[in-house]
Amino acid sequence: MNKIVFIAIIFGLLSCGEKKSVKISGSENQINVAEQSAQIEFEAEMHDFGKIKSGEILAFSFVFSNKGESDLIIGNAKADCGCLQINIPEATVKSGKKGLIEVEFNSAGMFGKQLKTVEIQSNSKEPKHLIIFAEVENEQIEIGN
Repeated sequence: MNKIVFIAIIFGLLSCGEKKSVKISGSENQINVAEQSAQIEFEAEMHDFGKIKSGEILAFSFVFSNKGESDLIIGNAKADCGCLQINIPEATVKSGKKGLIEVEFNSAGMFGKQLKTVEIQSNSKEPKHLIIFAEVENEQIEIGN
């Protein structure tokens, strides 16, 4: 008899835990915090400058939208190279509005295929990564066979 009561109590506790999680996640009356956060979405997350000459300074503006319910705040942008300068918006971006992040690439002293990344940190769920490509021609550097 004690075993049956013990099993019934454990089953009841496990059942309650499952019902709570299903009820919270499935309820239309509950507010899901993740759905109300800001959400940054880029029109393009990559840009290819193509063939360029070493020393050229090129810029590209990445267009993004705030697809979330709350204001988007971009806190930081980290480049993987000192050859990149990033300009981020200082103001918040309202829900449904667009903004620009400008990335300037200085190819001085480079040669060959280049891939550079920028990590955008904001109050969105996850950081976003932007990528630029270029094939840099440099007459000063020659690689022989």
